[in-house]
Amino acid sequence: MKTNNKKLVFALRILISGLFLLSAFAKLYPSPMFGITKIFEQGQLIPMGFSESLAPYFSRFIIGAEIFLAIMILFDNYLRKIIVPLSFIMITVFSIHLSTQIFGDSENCGCFGELIPMTPLEALIKNIFTLIILAFIYVNIEDLKGKLSNLIVLFFLISTVMFASLPVSLQSNAVGDSFISYVENKDFKGSEERKILCFFDAGCEHCQHTARSLDSLNGLTDNFPELHIIFSDAEEYNIPSFFEFAGNEYPYQVMPFAKYDTDEIDSYMEITFPDYDNPVVILYDGTRQVRLYEGTGERGFSVEDLKRILESKK
Repeated sequence: MKTNNKKLVFALRILISGLFLLSAFAKLYPSPMFGITKIFEQGQLIPMGFSESLAPYFSRFIIGAEIFLAIMILFDNYLRKIIVPLSFIMITVFSIHLSTQIFGDSENCGCFGELIPMTPLEALIKNIFTLIILAFIYVNIEDLKGKLSNLIVLFFLISTVMFASLPVSLQSNAVGDSFISYVENKDFKGSEERKILCFFDAGCEHCQHTARSLDSLNGLTDNFPELHIIFSDAEEYNIPSFFEFAGNEYPYQVMPFAKYDTDEIDSYMEITFPDYDNPVVILYDGTRQVRLYEGTGERGFSVEDLKRILESKK
């Protein structure tokens, strides 16, 4: 290989390494647990068909693999035999999934998390260029072998760090009836009337539309229940624009998204995840749960269903 060609190939290897590192870091932004659960798992892995119980394990595996590939692509150890082909396969699999989303989906695909929001089409174009670069690298590198054991040890070391630093153990032991215990407003908590408690992420489009629907129903329904919102602090800066979109501001409190220094369930994620997905809307009659809506699937919020309940007698 000519010297100039070698320099070009190595520069491209540095570029690919940077892309893998950026991708891994972006999936942990703005906070590790928020990025990996709300953006990567729920935004990309679960729509790909992974179950909610399997997605937390696969997400950590993928991020660990990206860090592993970012490091190893800079070395010649099994570069042509293992590292470049694995990189090619990983990007191809996600590109196939992205190709099914490019029509009619303009939301962030989650590839670079919230750090660099990208539509499925933008992410697919980025992946195609990356695959072209990987193909060029593959053609222009020599087949050198080192110690396979070094690759295995590094991969397991990175995986161990990933699972140790982001344990898959933060899950909710709460049920809808107990959610109200986390409300700071004593008047709301102690009210014997009908009331609505919501768990929203201020930057979540589904949460914003749900809040807007609730506000519209408030204007159409006599004696609309008192409403209280619990936000996570991960997107606290979006709260003013959230209420602007909703139409009116409602009483709310902000809860830490996650706490890692306690086993108690006292943070937003530990209360809702993984049993409930945003947006969470709970209708109470006093302390008795009447209806719980969560996520955007079959159990998702239905303004028609809530209206029917509110118009019926207690």
